[in-house]
Amino acid sequence: MKRLIFFILLLGMNVLLYGQIQVRYDKEPIIDSISNAYENAWKSVKYMEGYRIQLVAVSSKNGAQRVYNDFKASYPEVSAYLSYTEPTFRVRVGNFKTRIEAYRFLMRIQGLFPGAFITKDKISFREI
Repeated sequence: MKRLIFFILLLGMNVLLYGQIQVRYDKEPIIDSISNAYENAWKSVKYMEGYRIQLVAVSSKNGAQRVYNDFKASYPEVSAYLSYTEPTFRVRVGNFKTRIEAYRFLMRIQGLFPGAFITKDKISFREI
């Protein structure tokens, strides 16, 4: 019983002593300017190196559009892009920062799109 009372007394003193400590944080003014410069630099970045999965590259726009529509019907939450670089139409999907993220998604869609592969691409920094 004495030990319990002693423990409670010690705990109460601990709260009284340490509950009144105030921490004062002095920040150098240069830290704010560096932080602002860092934020402004990242605001200007629009694209970064990343990965997408290319589903097809065909010469027919109708064929590419069909693949695009099939993909969007199956995965509406994933970004898809239909682009044209003479002479082919390409359908690429996803905005992946790392190759392993792209690979995980590729394994999910491999059954529907067996010819799909991972490719490097510039991805929008804002869409990640």
